[in-house]
Amino acid sequence: MEDRLMTELSGALRRLIQTRYSLPMGGLPMGEFMMLQRIQRWQEERPEAKGIYVSELNQCAYVSQPAVSRMLRRLEEKGLLERKTDPQDRRTTYVVLTEEGLSLLTACQRQMAELAGRVVNRLGAEELQALVDQLDRLTQAVQEEGQKMSVE
Repeated sequence: MEDRLMTELSGALRRLIQTRYSLPMGGLPMGEFMMLQRIQRWQEERPEAKGIYVSELNQCAYVSQPAVSRMLRRLEEKGLLERKTDPQDRRTTYVVLTEEGLSLLTACQRQMAELAGRVVNRLGAEELQALVDQLDRLTQAVQEEGQKMSVE
């Protein structure tokens, strides 16, 4: 029973993640959309900064450094961001969104907000909050039990 239940839970979570990554975000794959969001957040939180350094993106992305480089190259080829060399340290590169990138990102964020609103309307805010609370409890339980396994 427990094995079947955990298999079903894993399958449901996998399907949810696959659904999230298959959403049409202005023609961008979800990873590229998320990268643009990281860059935008960085720029909003640090308006005095020239942009976000590629080394910072490598640290906050959950993919390898070569994968980040490939994604940045694709986004640059699409005209959504620019890579610039730091004039004070020519060995480092930073990234900024272009106007086109910011415009597409804003449109995608509106689309995501609309989708979220429709999901809340369909399921109800209370039901979604209960689900969030249960997933938080599940995450905590898995983390705690996983820590016990590495100790035992």
